[in-house]
Parts: sequence; C-alpha cells; structure tokens
Amino acid sequence: MKKLFFIITILMCSALSGFADGVKFSATAPGQVIKGQTFQVTFTLINANGQDLRVPEFPGCSVLFGPAVSQGSQFTSVNGKTSTQTEESYTYTLKAVKEGTYKIGSATIRAGGKQLTSNTLNLKILPPDKNADNRSSDDQEYTSAAQGTTGTDATSFARIILSKTKVYEQEAILATIKLYTKAANMSLENYTFPSFEGFVVQDMPIQNPQFELDHYDGVNYTTVVVKRALLFPQHSGKITINPGKFDMVLQVVRPMRGPFGMMRGLQEIKKTIQTQPVTVNVMPLPAGKPASYMGAVGTFTINSSISKENLKTNEAVTVKLQIKGVGNLKYVKNPEVKFPADFEVYDPKIDIKAQNTTTGVEGTRTIEYTAIPRNAGDFTIPGVVFSYFDIHTGSYKTLTTQEFHLKVEKGTGGGNSARISNFTDKEALQMLNQDIHFIKTGNIHLQKSPSIIWGTLGYWLWYILPALFFIIFVIINRKQARENANVTLMKTRKANKVATRRLKAAGKYLKEHRKEAFYSEVLQAVWGYLSDKLSLPLSELTRDNVAAELAKYGAKEDLINRFMEILDTCEFAQYAPSQSDSAMDKLYEDTVEAIGKMENTVKK
Repeated sequence: MKKLFFIITILMCSALSGFADGVKFSATAPGQVIKGQTFQVTFTLINANGQDLRVPEFPGCSVLFGPAVSQGSQFTSVNGKTSTQTEESYTYTLKAVKEGTYKIGSATIRAGGKQLTSNTLNLKILPPDKNADNRSSDDQEYTSAAQGTTGTDATSFARIILSKTKVYEQEAILATIKLYTKAANMSLENYTFPSFEGFVVQDMPIQNPQFELDHYDGVNYTTVVVKRALLFPQHSGKITINPGKFDMVLQVVRPMRGPFGMMRGLQEIKKTIQTQPVTVNVMPLPAGKPASYMGAVGTFTINSSISKENLKTNEAVTVKLQIKGVGNLKYVKNPEVKFPADFEVYDPKIDIKAQNTTTGVEGTRTIEYTAIPRNAGDFTIPGVVFSYFDIHTGSYKTLTTQEFHLKVEKGTGGGNSARISNFTDKEALQMLNQDIHFIKTGNIHLQKSPSIIWGTLGYWLWYILPALFFIIFVIINRKQARENANVTLMKTRKANKVATRRLKAAGKYLKEHRKEAFYSEVLQAVWGYLSDKLSLPLSELTRDNVAAELAKYGAKEDLINRFMEILDTCEFAQYAPSQSDSAMDKLYEDTVEAIGKMENTVKK
C-alpha cells in the first residue's frame, strides 16, 4: 500500500511540474494604429487560473471597454500521449487619441500563489490621412482611420530607402526596399532587385516579413520590407542605384452585384511597380594615408597577445591579433607581424565572427600568426601598427599594440647554432659555427693524371653543350622578363589559374549543399576571370558592358550568351536561393565549360 502511494505521489509531482513549466502570461497588440482607430490589447494566461489582474496605463489611448474575459482549453494527442492546455484572455478595447510612439508597461496577475509579469508593448499612433473629409475632429479621425484600412484603393509603389546618401569610400550604407499599398492585401508574383553596381553588398536576411502600417507623405499605407542590405561603395564619385522591378497581385475591395443585391467583394489586380533611381555621392578618402592603413573604414580597436615568451628552438609561438569594431570589417587587410629574420613564419589563420547591423558589419576579426625560432637568443617582436579611417571625425586614426620580448633557449632537434643576438633583417644574419677545414702540412707529392679524353668528341661536347645551354637560358630568360614586364599579359595568362582556384572552392560548397556560398563563389570567379582576361579593372566591368568587351576580344555570340546566363543565374540565386542541387551541378559544369572555351578563343 505504501509503495502504491509513493508511485501515485511521484506521478502527481511530475504532472504538476510539467504544468508549472507551461505557465505563461503574455500581452499582444498591433504595433501601429491610426489616430481615431479602435483596437484591442489582450493579456493571455496559459495553464493557470488567474486572479488580481493589474494592467498598466495605456498612454496616448482611451479605454472604451474592458476587460472582456474569455476562457478555453485545448486537448491534443500525439502517439497516444494526451496533453491539455488552458487559456484565459483579458481583452481591453482602446481608442488611439494622440499621435506618437509609446511604450505600454507590463501587466501582473497572481496564479498558483505566484505573481506573473507580462511583456511590454511598443505602440506607434500614426496621424490620419490628409485627405480626410471636412467633418468634426472626432468623426474625421474615425473616418480617416477607417479609410486607411478598407482596401478600396489600388494605389501601390515601391521605395528604396538609404540611411545616408553622402558617404566616404567603403562607408556602410543601410539600404531598405519597402513596398507600399492601399489595397486590402498584396503578394509578389515576380521581382528584380537593383543590381547595386559599384557597391559590395552584404544582405541582411529578413525573417518572416510582416505587414505594417506606415505614414508616408501624408497618407497611411500597408507596407512590407522585401530587402535590407549593407552597401559598401567601392569608388568615389556619384553612383546611381538603378530601379528594382516588382510584379504584384493586389486584392482590392470592390462593390459587386450578388444574389441579394450589391455587396462588397475582393477583386484581384495585377500591377508592376518600380523603385526610383537613387544617387549616392561618394567622397574619396582624404590624402595622407598612413603607411599602416589597411583599408579599414569605421570605428575599430586592436589588441594582441602571445602564446608564450619563454621557449626553445624549434618550438612554435603564436601571436594573435584581434580587430574589433563596426565598419567594413570583412574587407580589412591583415596587419603584418614583423618577426625576427631567423624565425620561420607560416601563413596566418583568419577567423571572422561578425554580424550585419544597421551601421555596418560589427564583430571581431582574429588573425593568428605562427612562427618557429631556429636559433637561440633574445628577440623582440615589435608592436603592430594599425590605421583606419574614422567616419565620425573624418580623419585617420593609428593604433599600436604592445611589443613582446622572447627568450629562446637551445632545444633538441636540428638547431646546432650558438646563441646569437637579435637581428632585424635577413641581410644582417651571419652564418655561425662553420667549421674551418684542417690544412695539411708536410711534404706533399703531386702527380698529373694522364688524360684519356683529350681531343675526343666528349671533350669538345664538354665545352660546347654548357655554352649552348647558357645561350638558350639567356634567350628564354629575356623573353620571360619581357612577358613579366607586361602586366596585362601576365594577368591574362593567370586568369584561368585564379578562376580554377575559386571554382575548386565553389565545388566544395556544392558538395556541402551550401547554396548561398556556392553561388557567391561562382559569381566572384566569373567576374574575376573576365576582369583578368579582358584586362579591365573589376570596377569598370559591368553587366552592361561585359558583352561588348567579350565581343571585342573575339568571343563568339553563343559563348557571350553563356557567360551572361551564368551571371544572371548567380545574381538571381542570391535573392531567391531555392535552386535545386541539379541546377547547381549544371551551373558548375556550364561555368567550367565556358571558361575552357574562352581559353581557346584567339584575341582579335
């Protein structure tokens, strides 16, 4: 009997614990309303019986009614396991009476012997439309609010909103594309975003786009943000952002004849809208760039650390640099650590942890340099000098990290050198511990060995072949020097190698099914290849002139069309990355084939 009582007690405690874990108290309300409009604020209690509800003040609003209390329960059964959820709702009906942005505080309620607190709410009360009827103020507010939500008007347009239109090179601009409509509902059938030529684009993903009210130019519209991105201008001057195009399907309320006379119904209307061109004035960075300027624009800090300062020869030491801040963090060049000359230095390891914010890319760029000392001695690693352009002050700022003093003792392994002093460059290094060979003394008997090849064919070849090889070497070396001096020719020859390297990275992303990274890498590979092959700077190569430049080079029309299709596919996939794996495979094969055909094309 005691055992049965114990089991029942355990089960009840488990049930009560699960019940308590599911208790929630929350508040909901629309984020924007129009002055004169009525709306509801609802406080909901889940899985508990509440009492002593205390609600906050509702600034900018008057309470018309409340609270209206409702109760309900929901039963669900999954795989034979049944669960119950109860719900209590307390609804207040309010009227927006004063324009402005307000914060509605938390409500409290007692449940199960505990006091629960709801979340706060943000409320924006918009002014009514300017074209409201000539009536009394209260009627005018109510009529205007109602007109803003009836959906009888098909007026729709798109805007590209920039956080600023006058910036420095590489200064971040927040670009937002927003659709506006007076219709009851809207959806996108097809779209083309602006190409943002002249900018590096960092997209800011929009999770679950929400329709909101927005007051623009004296009228209230239903709006939705369809794209948000950071733009980094790549050159100075005036850069114009070309229009984006959007094919919309609108649902508009229209009077219709029904079986019982005239009635209101929804009518679908298709409409194409465009954003207006926007021009950005990009100022060049001021003259007098410090030698330590790494292309950073924004606000940054830098610090350094070292893994150890006492070590032995042939042991690795790591110097870590951390650049933190907001700006073009992903495009900053890596500062260089100046190790002593007899340290073997390896390629740095780079790790970027950043997120896109409304003011730029914010985060940390970590660079780890690993080196191995080959000789014993006392060494100094000087501090790293890092300069950036501060957009707030319009001037260059220079930061310097601490220097490190290393004491390297002789260790086991290949190091057999004596203890040496610190050298600042490789020219100052001297070879040490080189043995002096013993000089023989006494009577030395020398004897001339008889020659067995004098006058033979091998004898003459011994002299002729080295001279012939030397002449060939000189000819080839001079030809290579002339070709190396021709930067355009070298870039053209190396174009295929650079593209192949990028396509290998794209192939890796393809296997990992990382679609966004794959399309971005293929796009950069094709643009970089065409820039090198056509001997044009990347900033001067656009989608509008690439076909003409390929034709000048001598590419056939079908090859030009192939490159244009590849560029269009990659750019479209960045905004609608729902392509299948087979489509990605085909794009990869088409890109490799197009580059191969371009390599076989003879320049005019």
